Amino acid sequence: MAIGVKFFKKDQKMNKYDIIIAGAGPGGLTAAVELSKKFKILIIERRKPGTTSSTWYSYADRVKKYDIEEAVVARFDRIRFTSPTQEHDMMDEAVTLDHNKVLQIWLERAKANGAEVRQETFRDYAYKEDGVVVKTSEGEYFARLLIDAMGSGSPIVEKHNLIKRHDAWVIWGGMIEHKKHEKPYVLEYYPLNDKDNTYVGLHPHSGTITNIYVFQGRSNTMGNPAELKDIFEKTIKELEPEGKKIQNLGGTIVSGSLKKYALDNVIFFGASGMLNPDGCGMGFNEILKQYQVFAKGVAKAMKKNRLDQKTLSKIAQSLRNQETMNFQKIIGAFSLYFIKSKGKWDGGVKWLNAMGEDSKYWMRNEFTMDWIMRANLRLHKVIPITETVSMIPMDNLAFVLEQLARFSVKAATSVVKNKMKK
Repeated sequence: MAIGVKFFKKDQKMNKYDIIIAGAGPGGLTAAVELSKKFKILIIERRKPGTTSSTWYSYADRVKKYDIEEAVVARFDRIRFTSPTQEHDMMDEAVTLDHNKVLQIWLERAKANGAEVRQETFRDYAYKEDGVVVKTSEGEYFARLLIDAMGSGSPIVEKHNLIKRHDAWVIWGGMIEHKKHEKPYVLEYYPLNDKDNTYVGLHPHSGTITNIYVFQGRSNTMGNPAELKDIFEKTIKELEPEGKKIQNLGGTIVSGSLKKYALDNVIFFGASGMLNPDGCGMGFNEILKQYQVFAKGVAKAMKKNRLDQKTLSKIAQSLRNQETMNFQKIIGAFSLYFIKSKGKWDGGVKWLNAMGEDSKYWMRNEFTMDWIMRANLRLHKVIPITETVSMIPMDNLAFVLEQLARFSVKAATSVVKNKMKK
């Protein structure tokens, strides 16, 4: 049955809502917390709501700002990046989080505001009068607006063939209980330097519990996390041979672009809407940054009853700064192809070292135009143009070189103007 086809019975009675949110991950639940303050909300989730197989880090200021400090399990003054010949300590007040507790906090807040939650699988949707009817594994429900927060595998995105371009970080791992080490783990990322170009992520929860996972970059595909299972098992045998797995971890952090970021009465948010920046695996943190802006835009559209594709697309596009997107595309291209260099990721860590204290703004995705220009110039200095040409595929090369040249000209112009002012 094609999505959008009329499937309901004319006289059928069904529960009615202002907004239906499909997906109870960080995107769906944060939107629900905000919008349930003003609207009647139904959340549908195929898994047990409030649980996840993800693992998240964030920053002390963000968890305080968005009131999820009670989910913090460990605090650090840096994020460490290691490569074969380089090491960079990104100095920042970072934290790791109990991922399930984060979702439970948001779930309970949405419920307290009156949101209804159902564990049901999204099947289809169809237009009816001034809204949509959503069909699930258990029934049919009407709403004026459907928010698709079903993630990178959204059936709506797939059925309408909306993906224009996508890359992904594919992740597989586990929450590991282990003996206490004399030198505790830190929040760290480093390469295995294997033929598969695999990286390791460490998210410590305590001295004896750490989320450990392996991940690989994928170009033009979502990838399959389970393909990394054998690599993870081998890695764990070396890191924690006596460790005990408490929970499986896995998933895909997708980045890219859609042909459309909304349809009439339907808007995409989170991974469904390709919200994660290129080359920066920070999907959860991007949700924290954007959900209030997103919810404010949706609430305004609801009150004005402007739920057409054009209006909803403007809301989705407001979450994307074009200059930032151009810069992240450059970094995204390098991130996926640094692994082709002999040092495997050495170039990336060299660039972080060249950025110094400014490096933290990359992982935070918090940029000013001056920062972007400095970052591009420093990237160009540590990675010669000949190496750039050899690493970047032809379909990305023209864009990367064009943006590097454009930012370099802007940076030079800015320097001249500043000197003239003085």
